[in-house]
Amino acid sequence: MKKNYLRSGRLLVLLLIGLISINGWGQSNDRHLKIILVSGATGTQGGAVARELIQRGYSVRGLTRNTNSEASQALQALGIQMVQGDFDDPVSLDRALEGAYGAFSVQQYRGVGIDGEIRQGKAFADAAKRAEIKHFIYTSVAKAPLRTGVPQFESKLVIENYIQSLEIPYTIVRPASFMSTVEVWRTDAQGGEFSGPQLPEFERVFVAPSDIGRFVAEAFDYPSDWLGKTLSIASDRTTYAGIAEAMSRVMNRPVVYNQMPWEEFTASASPIAIAATTWYRDNIDPINVAALREEFSWLLTFEEYLIEAGWSE
Repeated sequence: MKKNYLRSGRLLVLLLIGLISINGWGQSNDRHLKIILVSGATGTQGGAVARELIQRGYSVRGLTRNTNSEASQALQALGIQMVQGDFDDPVSLDRALEGAYGAFSVQQYRGVGIDGEIRQGKAFADAAKRAEIKHFIYTSVAKAPLRTGVPQFESKLVIENYIQSLEIPYTIVRPASFMSTVEVWRTDAQGGEFSGPQLPEFERVFVAPSDIGRFVAEAFDYPSDWLGKTLSIASDRTTYAGIAEAMSRVMNRPVVYNQMPWEEFTASASPIAIAATTWYRDNIDPINVAALREEFSWLLTFEEYLIEAGWSE
């Protein structure tokens, strides 16, 4: 009995000084011992993931091609270790993954093309397999399984299938469109109006970048619930008129959305942008946002995202 009391006393002391923690399920949760390598750490998704993980007490490494950039320095100031690496350099990936428990994988086609995105996504998954990573999380896109014919959506399904073929411990998240895409309209909205090619009443599903970070962190926190799973993720469903209303409330000034002629949009947009926007125009995103919001009460509304992003300043 005395030994048990002493053991309990030591446990209490360790809890109080923060050397160990107990999660909501009564399990030891030594997050600081788990190193997570986050690719794209200086970007939208990777940055959100890295910040959320460091806040939760994980040891975070950020993969970047330039550890001296301003963005890298800002992450280092948060306690994130920035390491140099390139998806096309297997040796650098092996070095960056050494000793890591988990990895977050994100690639983009800009700068390398669709084939380059696929090549790099496969290369990072291969490196994770070599490193015997315990939890590999890949961020895809909500439209990946829908056979849209849009190149930057289809590429991610190819990477998904490859990851599954490797038989590594994985989770795949499929984010909806980013709420942060409205940043291109900030200046126009400050002037009272903004425009786009879609109808004002057209519904879209969006995800806040910070919510992507929270979803990924949840997966690392509770691997038994997430390993081997694929989940489409979103924060809110709204219309373009609804976005204008949210902007009006947050900015405390009237903001309206105007639909531009389709021909005006296609005259200046890239073929890839036209393909994606055409799909959005002709299809409804099937994500059940209501069910997600019921399960994950912390999801942001579009208005809450605008406040978080500083639109009220």
